[in-house]
Amino acid sequence: MAPPGSSLPWPAPIGSDYQDDLAYRFQDAAECAGVGGASLAGELPRLPQGVVLRLPVRFHARAADYARLWFTNLLMLVLTLGLFWPWAQVRAQRFFMRHTTVAGMPLDYHAVPIRQLPRYAFMLALLAGVVGSWRGSPLAGLLALVLAVAVWPLGVHLSLVHQLQHTSWSGRRLAFDGQVDAVYAALLLPLSIGLMLVWLCLVASLRSQPAWWAACGFLAAVGLLGVPLYFWAYMDYRQNRLRLGPVGLAWKGTLSAMGMLWLRVAVWGGLLAALVGGLAVAVLGGALMMHLDITAMGARLLTAGVLLGVLAGVVPYSHARLQNLVWSKTGHRALRFRSSLDVRAYVVLQCRHAVWLLLTLGLYWPWATVASRRMRTQALEVWSRVDAEVLKSHWPSYGQTRSAQSIHSDAPDTRR
Repeated sequence: MAPPGSSLPWPAPIGSDYQDDLAYRFQDAAECAGVGGASLAGELPRLPQGVVLRLPVRFHARAADYARLWFTNLLMLVLTLGLFWPWAQVRAQRFFMRHTTVAGMPLDYHAVPIRQLPRYAFMLALLAGVVGSWRGSPLAGLLALVLAVAVWPLGVHLSLVHQLQHTSWSGRRLAFDGQVDAVYAALLLPLSIGLMLVWLCLVASLRSQPAWWAACGFLAAVGLLGVPLYFWAYMDYRQNRLRLGPVGLAWKGTLSAMGMLWLRVAVWGGLLAALVGGLAVAVLGGALMMHLDITAMGARLLTAGVLLGVLAGVVPYSHARLQNLVWSKTGHRALRFRSSLDVRAYVVLQCRHAVWLLLTLGLYWPWATVASRRMRTQALEVWSRVDAEVLKSHWPSYGQTRSAQSIHSDAPDTRR
């Protein structure tokens, strides 16, 4: 953390325009001069102009501690035939939150597992309905899938609201201000294209005509080209509705930036596919030169290895770049996040984890999870022009009544 009074370059504030920033500069100058100018409505007292606190985000968990928790959860899931899932999920989330600190103050997770049982049972019933209908007839299965897809955005919304409402920082509850119609607007296009593609594939399999398969390929290509738009719309929905007590966050990521991110992912994926595919061809050629019999099973295993090798490099690459883009563009006029996750180091770490998971048949998972979480978490930092204690004083504690919290939730939105 930078000592009080240190000066850091402060970029254009997120969630405000140039005129807003000029108003803040005038207000800061008046406060520093002791004029006592009127503060803007709904704003927190800020540090003097040019003073920025760098608040670190740290993860303190030990892999051995999480491994014990993970194996216990796994055993209970087996013994209860999956009914222990809400308890396992809450225990894991609480472990990660309680070992994460922001500005030296811990996060916590307060969800009650038994209250998640109805939602868990509903999702299981929905999945069972789709599978059972599909086994009866493809048409019935598709109709059930359409119903499940129509309900899925609601589940996404409720999950975000539940997770944020039961997460706290230094005893202060976080919040999510999203509405149901917003999540449907954000997810409507990719879900519609996905359902259309499923219907077209069913018709193509029944008609057995090349034109229908060509239509499926065209729609799939269009859907893939729209991936940056889908991610941008979802992040715009999610990040713009996060609230830290009296501070409503805003996200200023652009569609062009998201498009460049996925273009880099596509180029990296192509290069990696060429490299791994080339190695696979070399192995196959060597086997043929040695007159070894390549069975169908061997060919499938080799193909699966190529796909896993590509995914092991592409997935962490996209995760690292997405974290840097999303969180470095999230903030408030006086508070913003910065993410500097080393993409190369994260990809190397995940490739090493993939090898260990393969060698241990998945038992290395807890150690891989803790190491990944530590690298992602400690790449984050909060730049603040509001003292942490001032923020806490304007933020009701988790145990206070809902009426006290509603006063702050009804305060003017200062994101823009």
